[in-house]
Amino acid sequence: MAAAFQPEPGSVAAQLLERPQRFEFAQAVMLLERLRPDAAPLGCGIDPAKEAVKLSGPLAPLFAASAIASLEPEGAGYAMQVEAFGLGGPDGPLPYAYQEWLQQRRLAKDPSPAAFLQLFQHRLLCLLYRVDRRYRLAPAFARPEDSPAHSMLRSLAGLLPAGLHHRQAIPDEALLARAALLADRRRSLAGFVALARHHFGVPIAAEPFAGGWRDIPLARLTRIGRQGCNAALGRGALAGSRAWDEHAGIRLIIGPLSLDSYHGFLPGEARHRALAALAAFYFGPDLDVRLTLLLRAAPAPLRLRRAAPPRLSWDSWLSHDGLRRLDTRLRPAEERR
Repeated sequence: MAAAFQPEPGSVAAQLLERPQRFEFAQAVMLLERLRPDAAPLGCGIDPAKEAVKLSGPLAPLFAASAIASLEPEGAGYAMQVEAFGLGGPDGPLPYAYQEWLQQRRLAKDPSPAAFLQLFQHRLLCLLYRVDRRYRLAPAFARPEDSPAHSMLRSLAGLLPAGLHHRQAIPDEALLARAALLADRRRSLAGFVALARHHFGVPIAAEPFAGGWRDIPLARLTRIGRQGCNAALGRGALAGSRAWDEHAGIRLIIGPLSLDSYHGFLPGEARHRALAALAAFYFGPDLDVRLTLLLRAAPAPLRLRRAAPPRLSWDSWLSHDGLRRLDTRLRPAEERR
């Protein structure tokens, strides 16, 4: 039978073999499985001998100083004595009388009763490890996409269907990092500000009730004459084709910004597109978002270049004294086409 794999000196795996008591149970088993990538997943096969590690639990009424008592090479794998969970121990279901009897049999050089119970303990510890890996949110997975929490976060953020993956102007990871804010269907302005500050890393403030004009549907417009409609004064008569709605819009105030950051938030630039996509995803496409950019008092050189022509009143000024302010609107990609 092949010998157990020996890790490089000084590596984390070597530290585990030297001092297993310093490691947590699930973390140690995960490292051992990575040392044996050809082994069967723990608790999933029918032959425990093909698994990376053989687990045994406590069978004596002793208080353990650590979760792992010992770790030794055994054949092509390893044997781990676990004290944190099992049939025996001070908190185990096995009565003390039976645990004392097992100790007497061990002293009489009869390990068969303990070996029989260890078959069940290995299975119990395997189930404990599998549950730990499945429901713990922060184990060391090779890729975040492979973690059980990834699909949960996508579901909370509203990005679970495959057709919604990586379709935003901002990375999906930026949304998943704030899945708790997106899970609340009562989308608050404070939540959006926190989300935008975290993603862009710049000062952002917001003003509610900036208002906006709403187009009145054609069927609700007032027409005068015999074929007219909606012409009753005080009931349905309207003057004009638009109505002002205080709840239709908000204002975002970003800054003070450096010149490079300021350029990134101008209409047509990458950060402007990302902010527009974030606002549309958070609030929906019907909210009118006005944008105020504040530029720090700093010299802004006027460059006349054909590749990047200056934009009057956006990034080209004859003088730049004090804090400069630019008022514009967030423009989604569909609106600019």
